[in-house]
Amino acid sequence: MWNQKRGIMKELTIELNQDYKQFKNSFKQTLKGNLIILSGINGSGKTQLMDILTMSSTDFEEKQVEKNKIKCNISIDGKAINNIDIFRRSFKDNIKIENIRLPEPKNTLWHKEQGWKYYSNENLWNTNSKNFSKSKKLIEEALSNEGCFSIPKFDISMPNNTKIEVTEEQFKNILPNTFVWEEDDLFLNKINEIFYDFAVKRHDEKARLGMLNGGFNNEEYIKNAPWTILNEIFESLKFNYRFKKDYEFETPNFKEAPNLFSVNSRNEINTKSPRLLSDLSDGEKSIISLTFALLNEKRRPIEKLLLLDEFDNTLNPSLVEALFRVLEEYFIKKGVMVIMTTHSPATISLAPEYASFYELFKQDDDSPKILQVQKEEYTELKIANKEFYNKITNQRERIRELEKKNLELEKLKNSLKPLVVVEDYYTEIYKIAYLKLNNIEFNQSNIHEKFDTNANFELCWQEGSGGVAGLINCVNLGYIEKPIIGLFDYDREGVEKYKGCKNFKDLHEDNKNTGIFKKRNDYECYALLLPVPERLNNYVQKINEDIANNYFEVEHYLPKEFIENNSCFKSKTILGQNLYVCKKDKKNEKFFFYQLLKQQNA
Repeated sequence: MWNQKRGIMKELTIELNQDYKQFKNSFKQTLKGNLIILSGINGSGKTQLMDILTMSSTDFEEKQVEKNKIKCNISIDGKAINNIDIFRRSFKDNIKIENIRLPEPKNTLWHKEQGWKYYSNENLWNTNSKNFSKSKKLIEEALSNEGCFSIPKFDISMPNNTKIEVTEEQFKNILPNTFVWEEDDLFLNKINEIFYDFAVKRHDEKARLGMLNGGFNNEEYIKNAPWTILNEIFESLKFNYRFKKDYEFETPNFKEAPNLFSVNSRNEINTKSPRLLSDLSDGEKSIISLTFALLNEKRRPIEKLLLLDEFDNTLNPSLVEALFRVLEEYFIKKGVMVIMTTHSPATISLAPEYASFYELFKQDDDSPKILQVQKEEYTELKIANKEFYNKITNQRERIRELEKKNLELEKLKNSLKPLVVVEDYYTEIYKIAYLKLNNIEFNQSNIHEKFDTNANFELCWQEGSGGVAGLINCVNLGYIEKPIIGLFDYDREGVEKYKGCKNFKDLHEDNKNTGIFKKRNDYECYALLLPVPERLNNYVQKINEDIANNYFEVEHYLPKEFIENNSCFKSKTILGQNLYVCKKDKKNEKFFFYQLLKQQNA
């Protein structure tokens, strides 16, 4: 499958050549996609699969590298890759990110000396090869290009067993001046070194072109500065911190250490408010580490496969979106295949459209089963999470909404009428029902006034069944000082939240058609499941049975003809029945209810 923006969909094949924990010898699996998201319950084998993909065990008691190796073949689009092409990262690796400090000057000679130090010492070369495999590979390639063997001098031998040694001087001359000796970890905080290298090169460029005669344009030059790149990324991700616009080099170091600073709504930095990396949240550190990685990538070749093992564990929804944007722009677009494991519904629901989904299932006598999941399976999850994320993204609007809701609740508290708490923002449907049942005449403009005048109870909405449950389970509920009824839809979420009200005594739990409710032990507070008309029994199961497919909601009280002929509903096969469900994106549309007013039999 071709995607103009992200290239051809990649295909990764795994062939295991040994038993490894739950996975059996000869296990084989193909995963397709440029961004693959793996989910599954605890113990399903996600971490073990990541071990296999990394070709090494994470069992820390095994300290020898050779013992940690897992025998397997990994290929992308039919081309074999090895562990030097693969990088793995988990959320635990990011929370240790250090503060930016003044860099130690490290010139070309220093890097070559470090390379020689390891190359000339058999023990260092072997035991640390995993940490410095990229630099080691560059050394081997450089030696090989000069006609030397691509293995250390202590292993180099001719057919007649004579040794060929490379002297330190020859070694340093063979390595290019761009050679860098550094650990493989793309995500390490190398910002000090990257900033320093750029500043030194600019210093040299200024001297070469001459700043006084107009040969050097600093404003143009710093457009590619690493701090400029990071500031642009931070702005696009709506992070409220930046680096300064420029950092001057003064032999042999910076005039000042690079620091992050808070920014205001006009994107102006406050130099009196520095932000240490250690002060950032764990989630922010995870995203910061990604941006560090993309800058480190400019210093050496990037991997072909990036494995993120529960990398999203500390991310809120806004940071999940930031994660996907950075992954797409700086990894996937550059041809890197990304596989991430997750337990987070937010990650699944906020994933980009081109993402591929797989679920892992533990099997007792065989390797875990890995099955692809079609995006449609997550549609409702995506809608629900997106709605919630949209609410909290606009902070000012969210504050206004919550303050208004709290004000309404305070006003309701001062009334003597009992309080009915419902899941839905669209309380009109309850008000219309009450007025119709009591033969009270009303029109579109006076629904609220008529209800407030005639009803013997107040209505209060909360966000979904979780909001209703949160209110009626509140520890200090007595502050409302009036009877309260929490009304749950008889759908999956509603029944689960109803059953989760633990501090309640069952009063009527046997018949869904006449009502199921219970009373709180310490307050006059009730939890009530909507009674289900017998004609709609097919929408639900009994409360003590599996309720995973219950779909009865308050809007199903509407006349059958209205539901079947209204564009707000769609037909869906549930519990083997052809039933109707309300489209999630239509539930808050006012015309839904005003159409209802026109129905003579509603």
